[in-house]
Amino acid sequence: MFNHELALIPLVPAITALIIPFLALVTRNRYVYSFLQLSAATIMLILSLIVLKNVLQNGAVVYVFGGWPPPMGIVYVADFINAVYGLLACTIFFLVSLYTFWYYKIIKDCVWHSLLLLLLVTGITGCIYTGDIFNFFVMLEVLALSSYALVSFFKKRKWAIEASASYAFIGSLATTFFLFGVSFLYLSFGTLNIADLSAKAHDCNSIMSHWSGSCTNNICIGNFVLASATATAFMIWALTFEAGLFPNNYWLPSAYTEAPTPASAIFAGIVDKVGIYGILRLFLTIFTPYGSTLMFRLWGVPFRDFILYVLSVLGLITGLLGALIMTIQKDVKRLLSYSTISHIGLMFMAMAGLTSGQTEVTMALTLTGIIFHSITHALGESMVFMGLGALASIANSRKINDMYGYGTMYPYLSIAIVIGLLSLLGIAPLAGFFSKYMLFLALISANLIYYAIALIVISGITAIGYFKLIYALFLQKPKEDKKTDSITVATIVCMIMVIGLITLGVMSIQGEPYKLLYSNNIHVSSIDGVKQYIKIVEDIARILGGKP
Repeated sequence: MFNHELALIPLVPAITALIIPFLALVTRNRYVYSFLQLSAATIMLILSLIVLKNVLQNGAVVYVFGGWPPPMGIVYVADFINAVYGLLACTIFFLVSLYTFWYYKIIKDCVWHSLLLLLLVTGITGCIYTGDIFNFFVMLEVLALSSYALVSFFKKRKWAIEASASYAFIGSLATTFFLFGVSFLYLSFGTLNIADLSAKAHDCNSIMSHWSGSCTNNICIGNFVLASATATAFMIWALTFEAGLFPNNYWLPSAYTEAPTPASAIFAGIVDKVGIYGILRLFLTIFTPYGSTLMFRLWGVPFRDFILYVLSVLGLITGLLGALIMTIQKDVKRLLSYSTISHIGLMFMAMAGLTSGQTEVTMALTLTGIIFHSITHALGESMVFMGLGALASIANSRKINDMYGYGTMYPYLSIAIVIGLLSLLGIAPLAGFFSKYMLFLALISANLIYYAIALIVISGITAIGYFKLIYALFLQKPKEDKKTDSITVATIVCMIMVIGLITLGVMSIQGEPYKLLYSNNIHVSSIDGVKQYIKIVEDIARILGGKP
């Protein structure tokens, strides 16, 4: 039940980041920092695999900091949802860290780059694994501050400063709104522990109420309802900002474009998934369709469902706008930024499948589609960012026209890029096809036929942008006839990710990823899964608090 690996995952990069300033007094050798970063990433990857293994065996695992019984102290809890997202984050960070062995040849200040990447992944994993909503806010701030610094890393570029300032301004507002939401929850429910909040939002008796107080007084239920709705509105605003959902995504293309390539890969692969994960946790654990305080009706529709419908519509707009604007881009990183926006829209479109009117099968299928597409998109988009980032560094330009014919000059890397693009497009038998197919099935199961058609249309529009890149790499004559740079490490990293996409695709033909995800998601998205999440934290509270 106690899982020390769970606590170590965010601590490893945080401690490593603290070592770097002292290490910088001794050496600035780029290999030292690449190796240090890769070592931390390797440890995190192993720990995240252990956490997922324990979750599959036990259903959920917990770690309590300081020995305080929840909700008095901070607790980390992992169920299937965040165990998968945590493993995904650690995997992408591992591959990006390997990529830095090449990337640090072309930048000067590798010391601060490694420091900021480690802080970024500390915030990411802290958000994913925490079982305390205030600690989520703290880790969101760590994530945000390191992101602002990474976007402005090339401080001599005026557009990098402009992008960072824009990101920081709206980001600070978003995290402040999230804190407002947290404050409303605490003032009304008397707790910030996610399991305790869930129990109180469902008017259930919990051993944790011994410390946080009872919320069963019918006289106050109206306050709980109002607080739940207000808090949700504030937190949703912040989470959709982090995810890059319209209209909170105007900052995203510039930020992803101006950041160093490793940071862009993590932004596109994982940072936006933190927003998606936060929304899933909010609506599948705290405010579920099973009688939570958000199930009051607004215009005849449960308020929880109303929010999910709105998110779904915004997802449709996001996906369509991202795809359309992507087709006219001439900057490779900006094109990939709009590609990311489009894919985020696809995942949010499926949110309507989590409403209370859907069956448990449809909800599990929806959750499976969202998580699986998160995985395939993270692998594909991060890999293409790194691959095209390497070619852009060689060309000393991010313009597509300046990379004409690079497919013949750097064939292995370019083939990896093409496979990544085809996976993002959704071409069988690559993994991206099957994740989109799962989203399509979820939308059909939820009777969202128009959304299912929109998914196909949006994918078709993005094909214009992806084939524009393929055409430039392979069907145009190169402007230079000689190879000038060695990109062996970058090629190896991209090839590893290609193998991952192909392997997932082949396994999907047999239905293996679907079976694993669906069988666990049908439990997580059910009332039994919510009760188990609450119970495992209650058991820890009972043990540490000395309660019978």
